[in-house]
Amino acid sequence: VILGILAVTAAPKFIDLTSDAKASVVEAVRGAVNSAADMAHAKALVAGKTGTGQAISVAGSTINVNYGWPTNASIASLLELDGDIVSAVSGSGATFTHADATVDANCQALYNNAVTDAETRPTISSDVTDC
Repeated sequence: VILGILAVTAAPKFIDLTSDAKASVVEAVRGAVNSAADMAHAKALVAGKTGTGQAISVAGSTINVNYGWPTNASIASLLELDGDIVSAVSGSGATFTHADATVDANCQALYNNAVTDAETRPTISSDVTDC
């Protein structure tokens, strides 16, 4: 019985679940990015904004679209992120990194609107190998 009690109280100190929690947050952000992009794309299709250099209005914000999909610089405007996620835009797309990641490049969701026509979907992925 004493060993059981010690195992129950000591095990959580040795089993670190924070990396799993961070990975879950990043996966949730990837899902939110996917949903936000789909909804913006639907609005752009209805508005006939399927070319390049066009914009739609979502909740009072101007969202630039490329072939009807939010641009890399605009996708974060469609999300409400808390302090756990840091967003950045670079030449390779928009990244949403966990603020407490062990290795930033391996604990992030990625959005890349490098589409060249209205039939191609942006790349939305995540890497949680080192949260």
